[in-house]
Amino acid sequence: MEPATHLFARGKLLLSSEYTVLHGAWALAVPTQKGQHLYVESNIGPLFWEAVDCHGQIWLSGYVDRDPSLAWLKRCIQEALALAGLSEMPTGRIRTVLEFERDWGWGSSSTVISLIAQWIGVAALDLHFRVSQGSGYDVACAQAQGAILYRRQGDSAEIRPVSMENWPTDHLYLAYLGQKQDSQVEVKHYLGTTDVLRAVAHTTRLTEKLLEASEPSEWSAILVAHEQFMEQHLQRTSPVFALTAHSPFRAHAGGKSLGAWGGDFALFCDPNLGALDYLHQRADLVAFPWAEVVLHA
Repeated sequence: MEPATHLFARGKLLLSSEYTVLHGAWALAVPTQKGQHLYVESNIGPLFWEAVDCHGQIWLSGYVDRDPSLAWLKRCIQEALALAGLSEMPTGRIRTVLEFERDWGWGSSSTVISLIAQWIGVAALDLHFRVSQGSGYDVACAQAQGAILYRRQGDSAEIRPVSMENWPTDHLYLAYLGQKQDSQVEVKHYLGTTDVLRAVAHTTRLTEKLLEASEPSEWSAILVAHEQFMEQHLQRTSPVFALTAHSPFRAHAGGKSLGAWGGDFALFCDPNLGALDYLHQRADLVAFPWAEVVLHA
């Protein structure tokens, strides 16, 4: 196995069917412009892993075979080797570099799965289903060149590229709500949820409506409808509705949570083009226009 010198995987955002994607709902997702790099330095020494954040700080390092803090990475590599029909742990030095904040939930783990799969030479989704209980949409986004429709089917998935040409992207904004959620914990909790068939059907339909819509007012209304449904389904208070409850912004703009509920990113659509001004006034938020974050094919 000849390791590559440099590999790259993109981050992700799940726009619809959060949680229900675990049970087979069609979900709409997009890759981010920023991602994670992996650099391989070949030598005969035991495999050493060093992870660097977007500020240039090392946040994880050690020998993969020896350091307990790298147990998950070791498992990912071993499972990738098994998929490739190999068994011997590679030697050398690995350095990963994130381009986005670790707390943002854009896929620091899913990009690693994609990078290891690329390095070893196996299918990233095959590796994902060996090491994670998640739906896999995030790993699919890691190598996507634009928006995708994603549906999990057991330990495989159906993926369809979709066009963003008619989306009202000038009216779309993304904001980090400031409280990173543990996706694996949230996934494990949701997998025990009952009465999911109705939720799968309903969020699939809302996903279809987003694809059919082109006007900002339509997107705004669908985002609110999705958030209202998930608030009832999860029996949890929407962090987006709590954020905008006493603001005039709520009267004309719509928003919804993305990914794990409680404080990850949120998507807003404002037909009046005023969302960014409102979001920037909130000292507790980090907000961006759509075009600064999402990869466009």
